Amino acid sequence: MWEETQRKLFAHDVLKTLYSPIKAFEEIVKKPDLKGPLLVLMLILIITAGLQYTSSSKIFDEEPMTDRDEWTESTAGIPHWASNGELTRDADAFVDSYISNYSIASSVANNTYIWMRLTEVGPFNCSRNAEYERLSFWIKWKYPNETLAPPNATLKLLSDNSSDCFKLDFGKWLSNSSNEWKIVKVDLGPDSEGWERVGSPDWEKITRLEFKLVWSVPANLTMKIDDLYFAKFVSLTKYFFTGWFDSLAMSAFSFFIQWGVFGGVLLLVVKLFGERVGSWKALLVVVGYLFSVRIVYLLVTAVLIPILPEVRFENLAQMWYSTLPYQTILYFGFVSEVWMAALCAIAVRNFYAFTWKKAISIAVFASLLNFTLRPLIPI
Repeated sequence: MWEETQRKLFAHDVLKTLYSPIKAFEEIVKKPDLKGPLLVLMLILIITAGLQYTSSSKIFDEEPMTDRDEWTESTAGIPHWASNGELTRDADAFVDSYISNYSIASSVANNTYIWMRLTEVGPFNCSRNAEYERLSFWIKWKYPNETLAPPNATLKLLSDNSSDCFKLDFGKWLSNSSNEWKIVKVDLGPDSEGWERVGSPDWEKITRLEFKLVWSVPANLTMKIDDLYFAKFVSLTKYFFTGWFDSLAMSAFSFFIQWGVFGGVLLLVVKLFGERVGSWKALLVVVGYLFSVRIVYLLVTAVLIPILPEVRFENLAQMWYSTLPYQTILYFGFVSEVWMAALCAIAVRNFYAFTWKKAISIAVFASLLNFTLRPLIPI
């Protein structure tokens, strides 16, 4: 019963710092107890876990097909390729990539175009909200004039054995320099942009791919394809529980580091003002209560995150940062810093019995110094 009463008192002290800080710190400084800041930490970790899960549910990332890159890395993929040139499996084609060691290459002499076609695959369902939503590959071209990029570059997705296809001009993704790898990622499906329908192709049955580069003047041409795969987009919640413990452990570590730095900075500033430091352990405990403001900041963030639109990870900055909810989160982050500085002034005044003028001066100086040092802390 006594322990339950104590827990309620600590919880009351933590909450009271938010709605009645002067009275709260009058009581806290009389008998600083480590359990208060630890309760703050526990609440921060609980809210952080929920916040991270909510954020993960709004963010989607690319998940490649099983056996990624099998068509260009494995010898088993070679029989599925056709070309108007001589096909080879290039061993040093993509040495600057961590993905693979080989690529599929084709070379043709004295010609204006070169094409490579991957046949007898799938079928891959790329219809709306279906299994696959993206096609990704790396491509490199060679032409005697190293700065003359192919004026025409087309990608075709074909269904079954017909000539019907979805056609896309992907020249804007190509490198402008010869013999330089460039990654291409294109969205698939009825709602994706840039695709031209030729005949009556079916997004639900993609069985062949064709890459074609065309120049106006005949020459010796080479095209290489690597790391070719279909992909879908999945919510990051799929991976949340595999790393949630490490994430919370890092949050706890960050809390202790920031707590220690703020406490150390405050002690230094008090000394710079020519005052007797007193019990640094007691002051450090009192500083721990200041982080109750973080609880409010995280709660506000947790309320606003669900309002944000679903977004792909690669477009996170572009889609989120300019929105009102995200800007509100940033603004409230600044407000919480000021709020924490105000609590610091109240805590210092009660702990040292300073005048309000001196307590505010010390709190402002310490808060600014702490804010300046924060980017230098390796967390």
